[in-house]
This record gives sequence, C-alpha cells and structure tokens, in this order.
Amino acid sequence: LTAVTGKNLTKAADGYCNSAKPTDFQVWASTTAGKKVYFKNETYTLSSGTYKSATAHYWPAENLDFFAAKNYNGTVTFDPSAAVPFTFTGYTVNSTVSAQTDFIYAVNKDQAKGSGTATLNFRHALSQIEFKAKNSNSSIRVFIDGIQVANVKSKGNFEVTEETEGTFEDHTHTFDPLHPDSDTRPAGTRGVWKNQDLNATYSVSLTEVDLASGETENLTYASGEYNTNSMYLLPQALSVWDGSVAAESLGQDKAYFVVNALIYNVADPSDTFTKAGNVVLWGTNDGSGNWSTKPIAVKIPTGQTWEDGKRYVYTFNFTTYGTGGTDPSTGDPVLTPIELTVTVDDFVDASETEVNVE
Repeated sequence: LTAVTGKNLTKAADGYCNSAKPTDFQVWASTTAGKKVYFKNETYTLSSGTYKSATAHYWPAENLDFFAAKNYNGTVTFDPSAAVPFTFTGYTVNSTVSAQTDFIYAVNKDQAKGSGTATLNFRHALSQIEFKAKNSNSSIRVFIDGIQVANVKSKGNFEVTEETEGTFEDHTHTFDPLHPDSDTRPAGTRGVWKNQDLNATYSVSLTEVDLASGETENLTYASGEYNTNSMYLLPQALSVWDGSVAAESLGQDKAYFVVNALIYNVADPSDTFTKAGNVVLWGTNDGSGNWSTKPIAVKIPTGQTWEDGKRYVYTFNFTTYGTGGTDPSTGDPVLTPIELTVTVDDFVDASETEVNVE
C-alpha cells in the first residue's frame, strides 16, 4: 500500500500531511463482488516508501475494497455486506489537548491486482481548532497564559456508509484560483459523525503571551509547538452560550471560550511599559511583584458548525471600547469603559449686579 494524507505542507499544524505521513496504520479488506472479509485490523508499516504488513497478504483473482484508519478509539465494526460497513462506535476525544491525535481514515474500493500496490488517500475525521489574540486598544496591555473550549461534545459514532464510501481521491490537488479556500471534497465521499454527546472542556496552558497595542499573536504556537496546543475536536453543530447568564451558572451547558488574561491600564502609550508602573484592570497583583491571570468567558459566534477535515482559527480581539468579555462566575463585564456625562453651571449674578468704575 501507498498513502496520501492531504496538502503537501510541512507545518506540524496539519497533523498528518504528505510531508508528514503516518509510520503505520490499520487496514481492513474485503472482496468487492462477494463482500467477504479478506483480512481485518492488520497493521501496515512504512518500509522503503510503501506500507507492508508483518504477515504477507496476497492479491486474489477478485478485486478488493480497502478500508484503513489511524488514531481511532472506541469499537470498530467491519461488515462489508452491511449498509454501514465500517463504523467507529463511541469514539472519544482525549481530555488532554497535548495527547490529542489526528484521527485519519481512508477507503479505496474495487482495486485490481495490477502492479500489486494500492493507494490509500487518508482524510481527517476531526476538526482542528486553533487560536490567535489581537490587541487593538492602545490603552491596555494584555498578557495571556491559557485558553479553554468549554462544553463541547466529546463522544460520537463515525460511520462510513455505502453512500459515503466512494473512492477517496486526493481532493487537495484540485485548486480553483477564483476560490482558493474552497473545499473541493466531493460531498458524497466522506464519513458521517452521529450521536455526538458528553460535554467536555479542553484546556491549554501557555508560556505567557504579551500583547502590546497593535500586536497579533498565534496562541496555538505560543509555546513553540503546534502539536501541543492544536485541538483535534469532534465535528459538531455548536450550541453556544448567549451571555444572558454567567458562563459558570448552574445548569449552563452551552459552549463558550475562556481566555486566562492579565490586563493592565496603559497610562502613557509613549512610555516604556512596566507592570509595576501601571494599574491592573483584570487579574491579581499581590504587591510584591507577583501577578497572575484570571479567566474571561467569551461568546462563540452563533451558527458555528465544525466540519471534519477543516481548521478553524479563532482570534480574540481586544478592541477599543470592548468590554473584555465577562467574569465566568458572575457574568459581569471584565472591563467597563470610562464614559462621561457633562453638566455646566449657569452664570450667577454677583451680589452687586451693577458696579460703578471710576
């Protein structure tokens, strides 16, 4: 077997790609016409450019259908004669972000003996979530050392049906110059997620990110390693918190983001900034040079649906006259802009309204 794993990129952020292929994966095979299991759950390992099993399997006269996967969990069911021949039941996202992996799968049907080698094009079964932060406000300085995604579904079933099997060609080779960001995957050749449930919260701790006015920082790459901070999460239609109650209110189970931030007032943007020389607006300062962040609840935009094989990059933008999000425990705004109303006294006559000047 040979493998294709998507865009020919080198960033670790892509999980597996053509420049970072898996060293091994599991393969199931069945006869195309007879729908009989030919072998199952066989490990194929990269060896001199192709993937080989420890025990050789030989091509029959009949064509074969191949199914493959890497980094899956739960119960795998393989029944080539069923309407849903390939199923992962109870797949659960790892609760530790740094331990999350890129769940990939592949299907190639009706393969003849030919040269003896079949190509498997792997697709990403999960959604990838990443974060940036931007400070658009010259009157504040922001420090961030953690992010969370709260109350999203973590468990589900992944099905490859007769309708969605197809033969997975490498869709990333297709490029439309008029729509360079378009998804060129044929709609009918993807696995389907069902029965997503079991809310979970995913957290990432960062080396402190310092955001001066006008700066944008990649939080996912803040610690120098994409694989540690990129979240591989379950594709789902998000049911999001609307901000009408505190994010941590009892019974509040809708999805939202959390940013652990320390925010300072900037007294004079033209001066060199120091923590000791400015007032803390959000976070704590014990007076002895020890500062720490506090959580901020941030609403996720409504209408968000995470799809498999797509990356979503969210930017937390601290804008001019923004409220900075809310306190998760109280629902109060983190920042309250100073606004002024004005009254002016009327002129009042002096006690001697007419004064003679000689």
